[in-house]
Amino acid sequence: MSRMALTAQELALRYLLELSTDIRAALLLDVDGKLVAAAPESVGERMAVLAGELTGEAGEHFGADGEPVEVDAVCEGGVVFLIRSEEGSMVCVTTRSVLPGLIFYDMHAVLADLDRAAGAEARRVRVTE
Repeated sequence: MSRMALTAQELALRYLLELSTDIRAALLLDVDGKLVAAAPESVGERMAVLAGELTGEAGEHFGADGEPVEVDAVCEGGVVFLIRSEEGSMVCVTTRSVLPGLIFYDMHAVLADLDRAAGAEARRVRVTE
């Protein structure tokens, strides 16, 4: 995920919030759980730290042999969704009345778009070198 310009990642997260009006916040984290991008921009430092901790815990307990992990957890104020892979993680916070399958579908769609964009950028860089 970190191969692309930060603005492209932020735009992808803003698009995700437009895809699903139930998503209140979305964060991209690198493999170490550090914040790469967030939408809206007002996502606080505390939320970024908690998302990093959740990502680390999910990797330790569920991600055997580098397999991707999907987690959804209901809390008092809503639902937290996590997709973790070898490239990094995406965390979304939603309202409580959501269909988990649709949220994961939208998250995967945006992650696939980011992967395609990163691949195109890598090819562009190779051609210009």
